[in-house]
Amino acid sequence: MSLNANELSTGVFVRGLANLKTQLMKAEEHAAARGCGDQVLLDARLSGAGAGDSPADLHQYTLAAQVHWAAEGAVLAMARLLGESRVPAANEARSFAELHHRLDATIAHLRELSASDLEAGLEREVVIEHRRGSVRASGRQFLVAFAIPHFFYHLTTAYGILRNQGVRLTMGDFLGNWGER
Repeated sequence: MSLNANELSTGVFVRGLANLKTQLMKAEEHAAARGCGDQVLLDARLSGAGAGDSPADLHQYTLAAQVHWAAEGAVLAMARLLGESRVPAANEARSFAELHHRLDATIAHLRELSASDLEAGLEREVVIEHRRGSVRASGRQFLVAFAIPHFFYHLTTAYGILRNQGVRLTMGDFLGNWGER
């Protein structure tokens, strides 16, 4: 049985975002039990100064920003596969409730995408413009070599921030119930 574009893209993104939502619920419980307030966790970063003081250093992003970019990265990746132009959404979530809403909205959006359109997107040329030039790739190469690793970078960093802040998470919280379809 071979993988199809929908399973490889939307399926991976939806599952990862659902698992992230579960981790955020545990983070809320942790903050309530410790009496530290939600903002301490939302503003937490993976590392302090020294890892790279550049504003472009993704290690310096807060937990809230990592959650935002995991969700936004999935949406933007799917737009590229579908040949749509899309401006990144503003990173405005300031509470766990807003992050949950963002994740729910993203999951709902991803589930609405057409599997046949995504399949066609694997053969589409994707061009990514950035300050050092541009990169051209097939949709398949873009998805496998950039979009999915980029998504997991933000998921993993969010998980690391929560663990670093004492939230009791396990690998099972990151992987979720992977045996279900």
